[in-house]
Amino acid sequence: MRRGRGFTRREFIVSSAAGGGAILFGRRGLAAAASDSSAATDSYNLTVAYSERTLHGVKIRTRTYNGSLPGPLMVTRPGHHLHVTVNNQLPPNTFATPPSGVDPQNNPNSFNTTNLHVHGLQVMPHLFSPLGTSDPKALLIAIEPGQSFSYDFQLPPDHPSGLYWYHPHYHGSATVQVGGGMAGLILVKGPIDEVLEIKAARDELMAIENIKVNPSKSGVWEWEPIAYRPPSEGGYSFTSALEFLTVNGQPVLTIDRRGKTPVATPNSLASYRMNPGEVMRLRILNGTDGIPMQLVLPGFEVYLIGMDGVNFAKPERAAADMSSAIWMAPGNRAELLIRAPSQPASGTLQAMARTASAPNVLSESMGEMMAMPQIQLANFIVDGAPQDMQIPEDLPLPSREYPLITNDDIVRRRTITFTMRTGSKSILTGFEFLLDGQLYEETRVDQRVKVGTAEEWTLKNASDGIHPFHMHVNSFEVIGTPWDPQYHGFHDTIWLPPFSETKMRVRYKEWKGKSVYHCHILPHEDTAMIANFLIY
Repeated sequence: MRRGRGFTRREFIVSSAAGGGAILFGRRGLAAAASDSSAATDSYNLTVAYSERTLHGVKIRTRTYNGSLPGPLMVTRPGHHLHVTVNNQLPPNTFATPPSGVDPQNNPNSFNTTNLHVHGLQVMPHLFSPLGTSDPKALLIAIEPGQSFSYDFQLPPDHPSGLYWYHPHYHGSATVQVGGGMAGLILVKGPIDEVLEIKAARDELMAIENIKVNPSKSGVWEWEPIAYRPPSEGGYSFTSALEFLTVNGQPVLTIDRRGKTPVATPNSLASYRMNPGEVMRLRILNGTDGIPMQLVLPGFEVYLIGMDGVNFAKPERAAADMSSAIWMAPGNRAELLIRAPSQPASGTLQAMARTASAPNVLSESMGEMMAMPQIQLANFIVDGAPQDMQIPEDLPLPSREYPLITNDDIVRRRTITFTMRTGSKSILTGFEFLLDGQLYEETRVDQRVKVGTAEEWTLKNASDGIHPFHMHVNSFEVIGTPWDPQYHGFHDTIWLPPFSETKMRVRYKEWKGKSVYHCHILPHEDTAMIANFLIY
């Protein structure tokens, strides 16, 4: 695979494809949503409430958007306004105060308080109140039960076209809400959608989530930690008794942790049917709260054409064998073209099995090594009349990301260090996840950067955990990785293996205000691995 403008195949994001039976994202639904995006404003309403469903024979009750898993698809375009109203219909939070010596901010709490983050969209900062505020002391937007809040996002006219997503981001409740299914996809339609070969391909979307639940007295499974209690007393814990890995809302794997040893049970899979030689466009979200995946689709041609919403200059041939699969980190999105073999065949998209001794493999919850079984995600069946479909040679250059940042553009260099510490008495889980040695403070600004300038940050993981780094507001260029010193690609989330470092460059474009950067393993973020920065 070429190096330079796109991901190398060893970079972590899907070398494969998935999904099927498109529960929420079939071609008709996608076309209908896209037809609504011709107006200058694209409006959506999100109702946050409990909803019930049965996953693999288990009745569960979790917090969702509009009662669906995942939430509704949003479609917009460069230059448009994306207007989203969030209605919180959850019941009031149970009153809770932290015991003496317990950190009130960095122990998960306020599980029915919410807000909204449009992950990867290059729009104004929108976590703090009021929207776009530059007040260093500003507090997080908190949509309490019974309240509504409206967001109006102006997309720049040169905004990259691709796959993005949305999820809650209130510090202390994000993990429990995302772990119940509160997430959804956003499509920004634009130049790449007009490429003839891409336009001819069937367009499919895939949202991978993990749903966590525990037994309850009612008989319906749910995830309801008690704020400011230790895990042994029903407080927040990194794992749950049952965990479902879902593809477009349907379970593909059930993990049962009620015994001494977790038991993983594969569930039935949806299937994609393709004609010989057909090309499918597949966009994938890893929307789990912290599960890394190495995905492969043996026997099919797989081409990466973009990631994290920014398309490559040319399609990149991805691996299709177990020896060189590509990592997909939590929060990342991969956009693929898949060409079926010329003869009838079948294949399965799968996340590779991992042993507890494998390098860079840790639990999404703590710093512990964890084995994972092979996870089968979707079947692909090839039959019918052959088709002669092509892969494009070139793709439209995403003008907002170019020209690339040069050494002469850099006005400042910074180092951000990730560390982990056990035995904490102020954090009830016993684990502290720190940025630059500090717990999170809502009213503290850790970095101040100037709009219109470019900086280079060294991201240093000084722990034995794995941490995907995510920065809000602008995309960034990754300059070399532990796997490939020559790598250069665009991201909004990048994986940091244990005891490693990488460099990223970012240009702070037109938006000003207070925002955040953090680890996108959400249990780490909710227990302090997050920091504020101010674009002034």
